[in-house]
Amino acid sequence: MSAPADPRRCFPTKPVTDDDSEDVQRDAVEELVGRRAPMHRGDARAVLHALASLSVEIARALPDAVADARDQDYSWGEIAELLGRPKRTAKRGYAAHAKQRRVPFELD
Repeated sequence: MSAPADPRRCFPTKPVTDDDSEDVQRDAVEELVGRRAPMHRGDARAVLHALASLSVEIARALPDAVADARDQDYSWGEIAELLGRPKRTAKRGYAAHAKQRRVPFELD
């Protein structure tokens, strides 16, 4: 009989909202507010600004992350599932960037 699988090796196949995600998001907001406006900790405007800023940064990072996944031979179906979107939507939104950014093979 084999040992049970290590849960740390299991990677979710779709977006997960749980205590871990919430903790990381809360820590990121607190850190950003603390860096930009430490006198406004707890102010809803500062929190909203931090959340919006992080949202924009994530939106900027997603195309390269998708291109990296394609470079590592993940299928559009797998990528779509990880993004929590239909395959067609994911491919339509990111295929051009992934193709444009694809690194050509180097010949020896």
